[in-house]
Amino acid sequence: MMMKIANLFIHNFFRLLGFFTVDLYIALKNVLGKDRALEIMRSFMVFLGRTRAPIMAKMLKSDLSDMASLSKIQDTEDFILGVKGIWLEKGKDLAIKDELFCPFARKLKGHSEFCQILVRDFELATFKTLNQNYELSIEGKLLSEGGKYCRFIHKIK
Repeated sequence: MMMKIANLFIHNFFRLLGFFTVDLYIALKNVLGKDRALEIMRSFMVFLGRTRAPIMAKMLKSDLSDMASLSKIQDTEDFILGVKGIWLEKGKDLAIKDELFCPFARKLKGHSEFCQILVRDFELATFKTLNQNYELSIEGKLLSEGGKYCRFIHKIK
């Protein structure tokens, strides 16, 4: 019972942190402008990504040379944040995921740079910390732009 309560607390804490991060970016953008807000938030997102990388890899017992194994990190973060998606491919060198629902998309309408830049930097910092040969691209018309999905293409070169 105590473990379920602890897991629920952790799950809700990180979901709240996600909403806080989105709200913080929008507030900074409104006060300081987009360029300054991105400058501040990029450092924060890279710090979070680098900090969480070894913790999550160890917790999930990830094989750092296998993208299919590393993809468990994105699955875990998506579960915690309430993002829903499907894997189109999950291989040793390539993993492609279409995110079909994001609880932040509506709030980020008009702020898609959060996804294009800050989420990308967060993911890059996480996965490059674990494997320097990692590459990421985010394609498609994003959910925050009214698109049907956000496609994450993870590669290990």
